[in-house]
Amino acid sequence: MSELFRTFNTRAVEVLNTNNINSFGIQSHPENYQSAQFRNWLTLCRVNNSAQVNTDMINYLRSGESIKKIKDLGEEWSKAIPSFLAVGNEITKEKSYAIIKEAKLDTVFGKEKNKYAVKRMAVADTILCLAHLKNLSHPSNIDYLSVLKIMTFVERCFDYKMELPEFNIIKHFDKQVLLPSCFSKINPCDYTISSSPFPFLENTTELRTADKIIAGCKNDGKCNCRVNDECVEQNHCCAKPRIDLIDLMIVKDYTKCYQAGDLSFIKNVLEGEVLSTKHRRLERTEDLTETQEDLRTFEEKYLQTEDKASLQNETDNIIKNDNAFSAGVTANLSYGAELTGKFTGGVTSNFSNNQSKSQTNKEVRNSSKDILDRATKQVEEKVRKLVSQKRIFETEETNKHSFINTDGPNISGQYLYVDKISRAQVYNYGRKAVIDLILPEPAALYKRLFKNDYEGLMPIAPTPIVIDPKTITPENYKTLVTQYGLTDVSKPPDFEKSVITVVQGEYNDPKTSNSGDNYKDFPISIPSNYIGCQMKMTNNIQLDYNTNFHLLPSPHTTPAGVSLTVSYGGSNVYNSAAGTHNYTATINNTEGNGVLSVRAFDVTKYAWEITVKCALKDEFKTQWQDEVYAKITEVNAKALEEYNKALAEYQKAKEEFELNEAELKKERYNKNPFINRETEKEELKRMVISYISCQFYDQFDAMKNRVKPCGFPEMNIKEAEQEGKFIQFFEQAFSWNLITYLFYPYFWGKKCTWADKHKDESNDLIFEKFLAAGSCRVLVPIRDGYFDYVSYFLASGEIYGGSGTPPVPNDPHYVSLAQEIKEQKQNFNADREGTLDTTNGSTATLTNIITLNNSDHYWDYGSLAISATVGPPPTPTIPAVPAGPNTMNINADIDREIIIDCKVYRIISIQENTTITDHTSWNITLDRNYEDVRLPNVIWSTGAVFVGAPWEFVTPTTLTFLRDKSSCLPCYPLKECKEG
Repeated sequence: MSELFRTFNTRAVEVLNTNNINSFGIQSHPENYQSAQFRNWLTLCRVNNSAQVNTDMINYLRSGESIKKIKDLGEEWSKAIPSFLAVGNEITKEKSYAIIKEAKLDTVFGKEKNKYAVKRMAVADTILCLAHLKNLSHPSNIDYLSVLKIMTFVERCFDYKMELPEFNIIKHFDKQVLLPSCFSKINPCDYTISSSPFPFLENTTELRTADKIIAGCKNDGKCNCRVNDECVEQNHCCAKPRIDLIDLMIVKDYTKCYQAGDLSFIKNVLEGEVLSTKHRRLERTEDLTETQEDLRTFEEKYLQTEDKASLQNETDNIIKNDNAFSAGVTANLSYGAELTGKFTGGVTSNFSNNQSKSQTNKEVRNSSKDILDRATKQVEEKVRKLVSQKRIFETEETNKHSFINTDGPNISGQYLYVDKISRAQVYNYGRKAVIDLILPEPAALYKRLFKNDYEGLMPIAPTPIVIDPKTITPENYKTLVTQYGLTDVSKPPDFEKSVITVVQGEYNDPKTSNSGDNYKDFPISIPSNYIGCQMKMTNNIQLDYNTNFHLLPSPHTTPAGVSLTVSYGGSNVYNSAAGTHNYTATINNTEGNGVLSVRAFDVTKYAWEITVKCALKDEFKTQWQDEVYAKITEVNAKALEEYNKALAEYQKAKEEFELNEAELKKERYNKNPFINRETEKEELKRMVISYISCQFYDQFDAMKNRVKPCGFPEMNIKEAEQEGKFIQFFEQAFSWNLITYLFYPYFWGKKCTWADKHKDESNDLIFEKFLAAGSCRVLVPIRDGYFDYVSYFLASGEIYGGSGTPPVPNDPHYVSLAQEIKEQKQNFNADREGTLDTTNGSTATLTNIITLNNSDHYWDYGSLAISATVGPPPTPTIPAVPAGPNTMNINADIDREIIIDCKVYRIISIQENTTITDHTSWNITLDRNYEDVRLPNVIWSTGAVFVGAPWEFVTPTTLTFLRDKSSCLPCYPLKECKEG
């Protein structure tokens, strides 16, 4: 029989006994093959301890007890199983016996049959674990189901002592592996529920500790609700859809006509008036650029008075006293880090006395006074250039609507909203197995796929100036150059300089008395533009004096009266001992050339290093700081100008992009309603498949984007084969074109998306409901004949009954390509036997009766009375059934759609045409007259059954209509249109 004519009858649910179960499939765990761990799992399953079941099964798969490769079954099975798989559908009794003999499986089922039982239980336990964890068909796994079928087949061969009854052996391998039903009822994502009678009353116990609740919305801290855009992990916990058997009722509607609805607005035109309405749309763009130049002149006048004085004193005191005496002492004193002395002496006997005295005083004083009148003229030219270029782009669109009523009476134009009148009918497509689902926010992904974000890079604002000119220093100069991108900036001057002067002198050793005050000046020059501010005596001080004379009486070691003073700038540094010392003194601001005045009291020798710290004058420091700051301001202003220009271009481009996106969205959301219905079905189909299959289309990547050698897109053939089987199963297992759905309001979705859902508008109100829906109810019919496959998939996650192989032609599950195309084109009609004859000859002889020929579908031939001869007495007699019309078949077609020459009618009644004696002619009464001329031998088909009476409903539109007696809104079919 052609696939296009095949029909299926759904069998009622019933409980099977053991024999029926064995004939229906292969039990994975019959009573004689149940391991200890399986019995433990079964106990846990019955108390719904999913967490422990999961843990135990995972541990079992990781252990050495599970079967991971065929070689784990032993040498004999390692030879037999590949041979059976290689033969495939060509298996016969002779071939199977040959494989068993060659693999020496008789040893397995001989004295060591208990080892077979252990291996068989291990295979079954492995299958159960993998099926429960939804990984039985993982690409890395062996074909466990085929292995179990082969093992049970070989076992049966030995049970029959290698004398199998004559039957089709392949039927054994077509059977499904039946897993214990308990494990299909618990979810591997469910964890143990607390032993408390009401666990939800406990604060510390959650019903589902496995699921991490991820909020769809979050508060931004300012009492504003925002969508949670964090990238979260996908939750791979699966649902457990339920299959229901129902009469599939589908509501179909079509547009009947349009009619005027509520009043929209009124336009009045008085007698003799011309009323015009203009609509003007103007876009203008202006670019403003300005040029500004500032010229500043500064004149600074300095009046400086300098008093210069130098005092040169030369004093010569010579007192000579020569005494010749027989005793003379020569002393040598050496100084170290401390005041120490070592003496050597010699005595002579000579004496002489020669005395002379001379004294010389010499003093030279120089004094001068300079008055410097210095004027500096500084010209600062500051140019700020803002190019002013005014460009105006105008786009003007003017629409003029005029009402001229110069010669007529007053006119009142009434505009009314347009309502669509639709007619609907319920159809019954027969008893179907369906899955009823509630899906969240059906349009979420659809809107996200078309959402494009502007990819332009927003310009980065220049670093704002956060410094003060006074904070600019040579230390942070390089950082500012890098931070603000400065060029052509003067290098920083030294804010401080040090002038080092060595003062040193040497006087005669008085030996027995002090040497008195000694003065000496040392010149010092302060660099230009600097002032001296601090004087410091540094290390390595040398200060010599007569130790014996100046030490106080024992036990004192401090010199008495010895000092060295250096004076400069109104301050001095002072020291009275040798060694390492640091003395610092603040001095009055000094400039230019000066002297360091040294006063040595009772010092015989000294050597000091004097450092004068000089600071850059404030005016020169400020000048450099202002110069750098001005450059920073200039560079920042230029960068800010470029930033503002780039920001304006960015905002303009972004605005144009958003306007374009808004137009595209408007165009996308206002397509033909037929296209919108297809979009809705496609999105719901995607969500239903994901819901049922517990996957999110991540593995469908058989087409690789770039493949060697040419970098062209090429497919991975192995992946394409695996993915193709999965795709084919879900495309054929459900009647997607009979999907029925209903959108629920926005408030069943995330609260933070409520406002956005109301912003999406469409002229198609159903599609607008799709865009705003918070949830959706979907009813998905299972294809006739696929109930067993879908049930097995929901229980085990395996396609095609666990075989993973799509059915071949002549298989009851096979779906031809022609059938798929037929259903995609909305043809769910069943072609019927026989042909129709219509009786219309002309419009005068129109009739609603047609004749069905060459069909005994509506005739029941009855049966004779039969006395049973089998069974214990008394045996009842089966009564005779009289022949006559088949009321069951006739009643099944009453109110059914009948399609004649592509037009749909409704069957009112079916009666036998008694003029034909072989019961193959029937008169069918239609709901209306046959519309075409007489046609003989018409092929016909039937569709769904009409349920109840049709009804009409009103759908508002956004259209408006100007009321006019001369025109009206259309009704369908349009009367002025004629078929060609």
